[in-house]
Amino acid sequence: MRTRYYPVMLVDPAQEKKRHRRVLAVQNVKGGVGKTTVAVNLASLLVERYSKKVLLIDADPQCNASLYLLSDEQFLAATDNDSEATKEHGNLWDLFHKDVKYIDLVTGLRHGPRTSFRRYYRVVTRGTGGGSLSLVCGSARLSDIQEMGPELVVSRIRDWLRSASSGEAEVVIIDCPPSTGSLTLSALKAADDILVPMSPDAFALHGLPLLLQKLDQYRTPLRIKCRVAGVLFTLYPPPGTSARSAADAYAKRIEEACRDRRPSVPVLAARVSRDDAYPRSFEQRKPLPFSSDPTLKPLIDELDRVAKDMKLVGDAI
Repeated sequence: MRTRYYPVMLVDPAQEKKRHRRVLAVQNVKGGVGKTTVAVNLASLLVERYSKKVLLIDADPQCNASLYLLSDEQFLAATDNDSEATKEHGNLWDLFHKDVKYIDLVTGLRHGPRTSFRRYYRVVTRGTGGGSLSLVCGSARLSDIQEMGPELVVSRIRDWLRSASSGEAEVVIIDCPPSTGSLTLSALKAADDILVPMSPDAFALHGLPLLLQKLDQYRTPLRIKCRVAGVLFTLYPPPGTSARSAADAYAKRIEEACRDRRPSVPVLAARVSRDDAYPRSFEQRKPLPFSSDPTLKPLIDELDRVAKDMKLVGDAI
């Protein structure tokens, strides 16, 4: 009998490491803490300063991340329900709704039309050094998913990202809703780490325990493995003001509470300042790292410290 030999494909470990993508969920159960501002500007920093290929997923039904990066025309085209068959780019609701028609309750298998990975995202900006920022557009209809049982949707984003044709993103950042419903749990299932933006005030002392409680509740039954990699203080007042003194006092209390937890929760040394430049950049649809205004450098450097504290740049990535 003639022996047949099959080629063995050797994989370079360095290339395997290079292909590994980091998935970061930006989440807080309290709104108004700069969550979307951090997600969009941190993604933009990685693209412009570090030439990373970044995919931003807007999982918040308010769609602020999408509105930050798209023109009104682009956003309406991506979320127009009357042009499903002809629109060039879909949105995250399409991914949840159309990718699966039904789930076999006996086998757990999903049945339905599979749509190309590229159908769901668009490249919105290319950096000067070769990086790119891609966006999965949000949709107000994502609110419907919040009411669905987590066992039906919890793996959707993760499974989509694991697709063989899931693009070249080195970092994926998911802007989560300010809640702990099914949509958030799907994002946390996909994530490696959670970044928790938090304004240093009395309300912040209550928001983090709620998130951690929900994680503990679902971590085992839904096999969620992500960890809280850092609490980030946002909307930090300028020095020399009474608001700054109050913020410092609350920040100290929150740091102590995070240290006392078992396991302890890391608090980043980085801070993101409260500054009118952020709402202006939203109005202009231009995140700070893509601006040529030299006066914005201190704010961009703050974002850089966040990226380094989270180990999103350097050997860790």
